[in-house]
Formats: sequence, structure tokens, C-alpha cells
Amino acid sequence: MIGISKPSLLLVLAALISSGTAFISLAPCKQVSGIDNFNVTSYLGVWYEYSNMFEFFEIGGKCIRANYTEREDGKIGVKNEQVNEWFSNYVSVSGTATPADPSNPNKAELIVSFTDFSTSFANKLGQNGRANYIVADTDYSTYSLVYSCTKIWFASKESLWVLTRDQKPVQSIVDTAYQKARDLGLPVDSLSKTNQDGCDALPTQ
Repeated sequence: MIGISKPSLLLVLAALISSGTAFISLAPCKQVSGIDNFNVTSYLGVWYEYSNMFEFFEIGGKCIRANYTEREDGKIGVKNEQVNEWFSNYVSVSGTATPADPSNPNKAELIVSFTDFSTSFANKLGQNGRANYIVADTDYSTYSLVYSCTKIWFASKESLWVLTRDQKPVQSIVDTAYQKARDLGLPVDSLSKTNQDGCDALPTQ
């Protein structure tokens, strides 16, 4: 995934804030909770990105998916994959996920960490152990709503992903996920659909 230098990131943030873009805000982060009694085993496997809010690390990406696996050390293995829109090449990055609160591992609030700057800039800028992957709702078999909000100096950056088990889900699943997101007060109107066409470069699962 594409890296962004710190000076470039600062310029982008300044431009987005001054333009009034919805997902960069001077308001504090919303209080969004992860679901209780989170069944990690049922959540593992492949999820495709149906839609999301703008993310720096997904610039130029399509066919985006994530694969969550069980690791021997007790952490969740994370592999994010995409195809570059411009060069049609396959790109992936691997990391781990751990409970944000080790004393409450069944709460769907996780800290996802990568070694690549562009995919973990929120942690680099100082999340101080706060969850950056909050499963606000999921039925485990068709959709998942993942939320995050990052404090960036004097501003906040919201993130929202609608994930689906099927690469191209039926409309009823999408409608259910979006309605649930609205019920939870999540920024549905800022979502953009992810291109899931022309994905031959993705490895076969």
C-alpha cells in the first residue's frame, strides 16, 4: 500500500480541514462501542470491503479485502490486500490485532498494528492504546461495520468500513448493513463504494 511522508500528510490534513471535508473534523471523536460477547472465531476469515470513508493508505486501491486468521501467540493475524488501480499489481500488508482492553477480550474493540507507516499512521501519531478497529455491529456471516476515530493534533479523523463476506453482496445485505449503521449514528453519508471489478491479480483464496 502507498506510503505517505509526514510533511505530505500534514499538507493533506490542512487541505482537508480547510475544505470542510466531512471525515476530518475539529469535533471530538464519537463514542462508538464495539459489540459485547465478540466471537472471534466466527469473525475470522475473509471480508471484502464494500464501501469506506477516504483512507490515505487505500489511495489507488480496488478489490480490497482483509483476511483474519488465528495465530499461535493468541493474536489475530491480519492481512490486507488490494489491487492497484493504476498499475494493476497486487499489494498486501500484514499485521496483528489484539484486544484494546486485555481484561475484556470479548469486547469487539481491537488495536490493529502494521509495520508500514501509511497503514498505521494513527498509531504513529499517538493513539495511546485506544482501539482503532471497533466492530460496531456484525452478523459474522454476511456483513460487518468497523469504525475508528483518530485524534490528529487539533482535529479528528473518522473511519468507517462496510465489510461483506461476499465480494459482490446482494442488495438486501447492503441495505441491512447501511440501516444498522444509520441506527448507530455512523457517518453513512460519507461512504464511497469500493471497486470490486478487475480483480484477477488477487490470489485465489
